[in-house]
Amino acid sequence: METIVFKAPNGTRSRLRSISPNISALLRQSVEELIQRKGANSALDKASDLCGIFKGAPRDLATSKDYLKQYAKKNPY
Repeated sequence: METIVFKAPNGTRSRLRSISPNISALLRQSVEELIQRKGANSALDKASDLCGIFKGAPRDLATSKDYLKQYAKKNPY
């Protein structure tokens, strides 16, 4: 187990004790939840429930140049 020390505003300890008498366990759990949420911030993680819901579209638009051409804007310059 690793030890981490930090400063908190006055009164924090008593407010934490009102939530749980075991402040160390409470902080460990909160830090672990924060780390897990932070790791799930990729675009794929956020949109994973949407992947594969469109029927009839090309599998990968990045490789289908003909499909993308119909949406490309013509450069007036």
